[in-house]
Amino acid sequence: MKKIGIYFLLATFLTVPNLASADSGNKEEEVECDSKSLKKAGISELNPYYYSSSKVNIIQYDYKQTRKEIEVPLFKGEKYRMVFNKSALPKDIVIKIYDKDSESSNRKPIFSSEGQEGDLIIFEPKKSKNLYVNYFIPPAEGNKEGGCIAFILGYQLTFITEKEEEESVEEETTDSESEE
Repeated sequence: MKKIGIYFLLATFLTVPNLASADSGNKEEEVECDSKSLKKAGISELNPYYYSSSKVNIIQYDYKQTRKEIEVPLFKGEKYRMVFNKSALPKDIVIKIYDKDSESSNRKPIFSSEGQEGDLIIFEPKKSKNLYVNYFIPPAEGNKEGGCIAFILGYQLTFITEKEEEESVEEETTDSESEE
């Protein structure tokens, strides 16, 4: 009898979390986005940078303003370009980038998309370090709405361009010396 009770409790604990996650998963499944076309449009804006990574986030407009944060690790010795494709959003959102996460009391804003028009927002950070992208989502008007935003990251190796510049300067110097 004890074994049956233990099995019953175990089965109950295993099914309750699955039901809860199924309900929350349905909320995001209602939003359909063409992530390939969102990424493709953003990648086309990376030139002369190389594609590094991308992330498509589902944005749910709720009864109150919400915020979503993603961490973006950037490595020293590289230059970066960030492209945000907002074309699959029914309402505009504000994108802010900070130097520290939301739990830090002394974080500073580095970038804000406020006042920028258009579906593609481009930002090139001056320093390579971990950055925190925050999506500020306004409240829904009436029914709950949803959409998608694509974040595309491109990089450019700075040591390669510096080396190429040094080589071109050396060639110019050698050419001018041989002419004399």
